[in-house]
Amino acid sequence: MMFAENRKISIRQLQMLLLLDCFGTAVLFLPAELAEISGRGCFFAALLGGLGVSAASFLLTAVGRRMPNGTVVDWCRSVCGNAIGTILLLGLAGKILLDGMLELRIFSEIICRFMLPATPVWVLSLVLLLVAGALAAQGTECRGRTAEILFFLVAIPLLLVLLAVAASTQYARVLPLALPSPSGIGAGLAEMSIVFRGLVFLYFIYPDLKKPVGFAVWKICLLITAVVTVIVLLCLANYGEGMLAAKLLPTLQMLERVSFTGVFLTRQDLLLLWFWMASAVLFLSGVVFFGSLLGTQLCRQAEKKRKLWLWVVLAALFALSFLPESLMAAQRLRLAVSPWLNLAYLVGLPVLLLLLGRKGEKKDV
Repeated sequence: MMFAENRKISIRQLQMLLLLDCFGTAVLFLPAELAEISGRGCFFAALLGGLGVSAASFLLTAVGRRMPNGTVVDWCRSVCGNAIGTILLLGLAGKILLDGMLELRIFSEIICRFMLPATPVWVLSLVLLLVAGALAAQGTECRGRTAEILFFLVAIPLLLVLLAVAASTQYARVLPLALPSPSGIGAGLAEMSIVFRGLVFLYFIYPDLKKPVGFAVWKICLLITAVVTVIVLLCLANYGEGMLAAKLLPTLQMLERVSFTGVFLTRQDLLLLWFWMASAVLFLSGVVFFGSLLGTQLCRQAEKKRKLWLWVVLAALFALSFLPESLMAAQRLRLAVSPWLNLAYLVGLPVLLLLLGRKGEKKDV
């Protein structure tokens, strides 16, 4: 527990946490889902959707600048009152658990399907949760330092693989360029809001920052948007709109086209899934850590009670992850529910806090 009492991270660590938290399994499905709706305009849909979510991140950073010394529990109860504030916080707890359990189930199913078909899904889920729980138990600084290390072990190798794919791709299938329809733009916003799942952790992080956040969140959101847009573009160029729409996990299948024979790698899929495994574990550790923190503060308990809430959140994630019947059922549930919860808690709640907080300031004056 060497880091548990040291809850300060740098802005650079926050950016790396957001980058890895957001690079989850949604990116594996995204190109096919956007191609089905927007055709050749799918990468424009990803770009516009990412820019929209990046703009929404200003709302969360604005709330943090106005009330930098508290978490969302303090904000909701001081601005909305105990009753309404508690209802909003329970909804936020549900959103965090939903995001975590869907990521856990989907990634466990992917590992089972592509790497360990003889291993039961529940075993894979349990291992992922235990690793994430151990990381969460060490506190915010440990997560920040882990993100710094994983950035060089995950982000840079992935960038090199993407460059190799880009260099060997023919781009004729992208032409002629096409803009997405209004429904395609809406789908881009919905799908990209799922990609930016880590933004919800900003509700808790401001007291733990060594410096004010400034434009750091917006900059990393733009970087994530750029990387995801490039991935969608490369998938379109490799498969074409018709074939891309029929793929299950086009991002993973596209990256497997790069040959690593000179590196003596016999199981290339292990390397590629490592990128998403690191992201999944780090994101789940955030779900467990901030979920336990939310439970402690909701019940007005001492910090030492957070250890008990860690086990509660872990057990809830494990149990809830088996509610969907299959991989596709879990993905359909995420597509149906997560965008609306993201709209409520990445746009609606920050706007409410800003408006009511301003009214409260005027009354105090």
